Amino acid sequence: MRNRFLNAGWVAIFCTQILAFSAFASQERQDLMAGEQRAVRTLISQWVEAYRDLDARRLAALETPDVVVVDRFGEVHVPHGRRETERLWSDAFAMVSTNNPPVTVTIDHIQFIRPDAAVVQVSWRFAEGILLTDGERIPLYSQVDTYVLIKRKNVWLVAAHNMQEKP
Repeated sequence: MRNRFLNAGWVAIFCTQILAFSAFASQERQDLMAGEQRAVRTLISQWVEAYRDLDARRLAALETPDVVVVDRFGEVHVPHGRRETERLWSDAFAMVSTNNPPVTVTIDHIQFIRPDAAVVQVSWRFAEGILLTDGERIPLYSQVDTYVLIKRKNVWLVAAHNMQEKP
């Protein structure tokens, strides 16, 4: 009888330790994911700021060298290396006036596919359109961009970017 009581006591202690460890591990995972979500939000904020500043070099530095970009017209761009990515953005920005009003940007959703991969949906609203360097204006529009982010060597980068105009 005494051995059964002692065995039951050890089992209870063991179960309590397992539950405590599980709760600690769960909280640790939540803290880790909250930190990763902040890092993803920071990357998107930096990307948006570089885009607003028409800074092709900074934008390319926030993307993987093999980034895939689908522009708002549905054209797929697969530059090879950071220089080509920078040239892609430079060419696009060469048509855009520096006198554009600020665009409204909202992160709608972040989903982690794995601890080192996330999909992010971001809404953009160009309330006054976009003024081009030749004086023409793209009329007001909104779009939802989908970013695929990956974490390489502890740094989050944009691996793919798809722009889709909202009706």
